[in-house]
Amino acid sequence: MSDFRSLTLYLIRHGECQHNLKGRVAGQSDSPLTARGRLQACRAGELLVEVEPKLPDFQFYASPLHRAATTMEIAREAAGLPLYDYISDRRLSELDCGANTFRQWHEIETEMKADPAFADRWNWPHPGGESLLDLHCRVGDFLASLEKNAVIVSHAGTVRMIRAHYLQLPTDAVLAFQPLHATIIRLTAGTETDWRN
Repeated sequence: MSDFRSLTLYLIRHGECQHNLKGRVAGQSDSPLTARGRLQACRAGELLVEVEPKLPDFQFYASPLHRAATTMEIAREAAGLPLYDYISDRRLSELDCGANTFRQWHEIETEMKADPAFADRWNWPHPGGESLLDLHCRVGDFLASLEKNAVIVSHAGTVRMIRAHYLQLPTDAVLAFQPLHATIIRLTAGTETDWRN
């Protein structure tokens, strides 16, 4: 088990995808990037080169979901790196939203608030899917396996949980954070810096 808090991590949420435009939950299903999302991914790659001079020495990881993997490949190309020289890791997938996949967020939130079990949001599982605690544990397992500085392209939920572990955040702070598409977040030496795309 590594001390991942001694490493430098760059976190990137995937670019805008079709489900984002429609306010729908993609969860662990696929949703293609929009033209804007592809441009965001390109800019993220260009920015990475500017802010990290040792970028070629970093290990690159991505969620296997299409929107994250495509963001990674576009960003790597923009950074002048080989497209496919990265590791796909299922532990970086978005929260499994089960029966709520493809539904609109406002519909899900209305139902959640009517469910007494949702008062404990951290432990509340999507029907047939995961809870935030499940995602937190899955991401923690990934982080414990890291051995070198890394660039990680994933999802809103996954980015939240990486920050939670690295910065040792309480659950209310984790839930209050919403990463923007293709924003770069650097975690290093217990500190956080972000560059908005």
